[in-house]
Amino acid sequence: MNDCSHIHMTIDQKKAIRIASTLKVLADPMRLRIISLLLSKEAGSCVGDIAKEVRLSPSATSHQLAKLEDKGIVTSTRDGQMICYRLVDCHAVQDIINVINHFN
Repeated sequence: MNDCSHIHMTIDQKKAIRIASTLKVLADPMRLRIISLLLSKEAGSCVGDIAKEVRLSPSATSHQLAKLEDKGIVTSTRDGQMICYRLVDCHAVQDIINVINHFN
């Protein structure tokens, strides 16, 4: 059994709300599938390609990606009519990867 009694951390209300909000966004299986897909595509991927891979409509995929973008997990670039997304290179994404790998 792991003993975590040595870990001490307190967070204020504002930070707790921000963290909980982000975790709610990550708690969706489809958004986790999108993150997993983007992990394999360093250059990112456009909405239509992501939609095909995760078997969602482009509009539903865009909706899911907007939630991820709002939390700073992905970023988008526009090229004419096409919008492409990639994961933001940050510690939070690495933590998400660690959680996903924990369940493999």
